[in-house]
Amino acid sequence: MKKIKSGQVYLYRDGGIQSTVFEIRMKEMIRGDILRRALESTYVRYPYFKSKLVEKDGDFYVVENLLSVAFAKTDKFRALGSMSVNYHLIDVTYTDKKIRVAFHHALCDGRGLKPFLETLIYYYCCQKYNKNFDSTGIRLADQELLPGEMAEPFGETKYTVGDTPMPNIIRDGYVLPEHNMDEINLCRFEINIEKESLMKVCKTNDATPAILISLLAQKAIKNIHPEVEKPVLCNMAYDMRKELQVENTYKNCVGSLYLPYLETVENLPLLEQAKIYRNVIKEQRQPDVVKTSANGQIGISDRLDQMSGLNEKQKMLSFFKDICINTFVLSYVGQFQLGEWDKYVDSIHLYSSSARGLILNMIATGNVFTIDFLQSFESDKLVKEFIKVLGENEIEYKISDKMENNTTCDKTYATGKWQAERFYEKQNR
Repeated sequence: MKKIKSGQVYLYRDGGIQSTVFEIRMKEMIRGDILRRALESTYVRYPYFKSKLVEKDGDFYVVENLLSVAFAKTDKFRALGSMSVNYHLIDVTYTDKKIRVAFHHALCDGRGLKPFLETLIYYYCCQKYNKNFDSTGIRLADQELLPGEMAEPFGETKYTVGDTPMPNIIRDGYVLPEHNMDEINLCRFEINIEKESLMKVCKTNDATPAILISLLAQKAIKNIHPEVEKPVLCNMAYDMRKELQVENTYKNCVGSLYLPYLETVENLPLLEQAKIYRNVIKEQRQPDVVKTSANGQIGISDRLDQMSGLNEKQKMLSFFKDICINTFVLSYVGQFQLGEWDKYVDSIHLYSSSARGLILNMIATGNVFTIDFLQSFESDKLVKEFIKVLGENEIEYKISDKMENNTTCDKTYATGKWQAERFYEKQNR
């Protein structure tokens, strides 16, 4: 049994938390029998994902799950941690050309699950197309775990911080008037961007894809809302693994970078804007700054550990239920390792209906960048302005119609205590 530390903030929610879903779009119909075999081989390499949650005295633990893995042909989202998925925290389903992998954020983050997905797609394509593709960069079933693959980034001891001066970070951003907690309308738009056209703009302006999309999204918001009194603020999710020296861990290891779209930034050419953002990111990713942020997360965990019982811990984290991060969140999972078999993959998407406000999830696969434009409000003005700005910068794209964004709430909160009692009863016999 391993007590959850890095994923604690995703627990103790009244009624549970919505699952997060990777949706892999293949170019041909899915063969369920092949996908099942590929999944079985993948779990051999990632045994720690065959797990469930149990609760004891208000603490949650990850325990090996000996029941068969969650797998089905269905277009329905199934509750993680429930009997319908044998209490697993990952559920793999498929229909037509889609493979959906739903996961619980208490178990891992998107970057932690990414190698699992890459291995799954690799085995599936090898078996379906009867080819032994070059597996460089893919973790295979007969390979051992990497050093620190199961390391806890937010453990019992805080990180030692040096004397690096802390940067002046602006965290107070403009509140989108579209968002209204009394009128939640969860929806999403899928934007597929032609990779070559995006990278051309990136290279011309010495910008990373994440920096470029942040700036273009901020420009779009400012175009719609020129009256802003606070900075249009991008909360850019970033991987803390390198700075915390836990580069191989699968566990949650995500922080936020704060990029304020100030007037001094807005009025500059895109090349100069990107330069400013690179410097801001560099300042905020100094090891001492990252460790200070990590220590803050460890502090929350320590406070939870000092509380007794489930109800008290639930009350402490109740504010997360309706939290809306201003002005928006941008999460770039990165480039998927697809090798020669990328020609069989159309795109990969990432979404969850737990979001409030505006979230942009970005993934690179093959010749495509996908942006899942998630929002909790009805208006489509922002997404229309965003694609307009893409066009003005000669970035080629395709956009979907508005789609519902309703993933399923987990059942670990409701079933955890029962599982824990059964587990400890068995142990004490």
